[in-house]
Formats: sequence, structure tokens, C-alpha cells
Amino acid sequence: MADADQSSLKRAPAGFFALGYGSLPQNMTVDGRTYGIVKIFKHDFFAATGLYEQTGGNAAADGRKPKLAVLKMQRTYPLYGLPMQWLGQIVARHEISVFQKLQGIAGIPEFLGEYGRTGYMHEFIPGVDLCPECRPGGPFFDRLKVLMTEIHARGVAYVDTNKRENILFGSDQHPWLIDFQISFQCKGITNNFIGRFILKRLQHEDWYHYYKHKTRLAPDICSQEDFDRAGNRSWYIRLHRRIAQPIIHWRRRFLARYQDAARKPH
Repeated sequence: MADADQSSLKRAPAGFFALGYGSLPQNMTVDGRTYGIVKIFKHDFFAATGLYEQTGGNAAADGRKPKLAVLKMQRTYPLYGLPMQWLGQIVARHEISVFQKLQGIAGIPEFLGEYGRTGYMHEFIPGVDLCPECRPGGPFFDRLKVLMTEIHARGVAYVDTNKRENILFGSDQHPWLIDFQISFQCKGITNNFIGRFILKRLQHEDWYHYYKHKTRLAPDICSQEDFDRAGNRSWYIRLHRRIAQPIIHWRRRFLARYQDAARKPH
């Protein structure tokens, strides 16, 4: 599986991918437990993510730990000669810090340990991206509301709830959050009144996106207040969309053209 995924990467320059044309490790040890790769989920500019299975004698002896886990490695490959591992380390330290801070909250997978300078592993949660076909009802959104409330109570803004694919609809029909790459917390240089202002602003946006998803996916269970809050789009979100959407559109067109050119015989 991993080899097939790697061959597809060569449609674009190595610098477009977090590990270049490299791959996630086939076998690894984290916190004294050995794992073997099952498949690669994703490999983009920022990170590579793969599914692993616990192997060896420790898999049977340690029944408390999950047998399936996810490894995420942040960027290490240079970008057109510019070193990028320093950025991968910063992002990894940030994400690990947030992940550990949220341990014990229902809907946050168990953190299993660090790997190298830019990687970490967490419990695998079976499920799919939140979508209309999931038919999320009142219990799902009630649990998601509790999950967001508890995250905020620990001084974190999730930030990335704008896209439904960032919310996992678990096979247990519960909500799960697994990606904290751009989450925000007041720590270090942000632990001041400006940081706390930004935190409250971003937590407010978390709630806007919560009500947006709820009213679009389960309108029959929503109150008028839910619809009112879903329609209260802030200036921050309007500005973000004006800036981000053209960039995303350009990036997709560029990659599509490059891949089309790569497929043509020379």
C-alpha cells in the first residue's frame, strides 16, 4: 500500500510533500510498543499520516492499549533548498502540547507517544468524516456541544471546525476531534491579555461553525436560536473567506495542471 502511494507522489515536485518522496516508517517503536504500517491515509505539504497495527508480543500482553494507532509526522523535507524541519518541529510541539492538554475529554483520542522530532501517535478511531449521509441527530450534536465546551474550558480554541471533514463521526456515532494543527492556546508568548482576547475570539468562531453544521445537517431538531447563531457570521470569517478561498482555488488549479502535464508522455 505504501509503495503505491509513493509512486503517485511523483506527479508533483518532492518539495510539495512533507517527507518529499520519502515515506512513513514501515516499522517503529513508540513508548516501548512496536507497530507495523497498514496504510497511508494522507501525505500533503504539511504532514504525512498513516495507520499502524501493534505487533509482537506486547500486542497481546498489553490489552489496555489499542491495537490500531495513527502516526502523524510533520514536515521535514526542504522546500526548494530552504530547510523546513524547524517548522515541522514547531508545529509538532504545538500539536502534541494541545493533544496532551485535552486528554481525558470524551471525544479526544488517547495520546500514545512521540516519534522522532516531528511525529506523534494517537489511538485510531474508526469512523467517517461528518456528512449528510451520517444522519447526525440530536444526541450527536449534544455530545459535540459538550466536547467543544470542555475543550474551551481547558483554554483551547479548536479553530478548524469550519470544514465538516475535521469532525469525525465515529462508528460509535459519537463526535471525535483528532487534528489540532492550528488549534490555539494561551501559552508562552501568547499567554497575555492579547492572547486571551484572541482565544475568546476564536472560541466564538468555534461556536459559529458548530451551529452552522447543526442547522445544515439536522435542521429538524434546531431551535430559532440555533438558526440565529448560525446566521451570525463575523467580520473575521468574511475576511478569511475573501483571502483564503482564492488561494485554495489557485492551489487546486495549479496542482491539477501539474498532474495533467505529468501524465502526458514526453
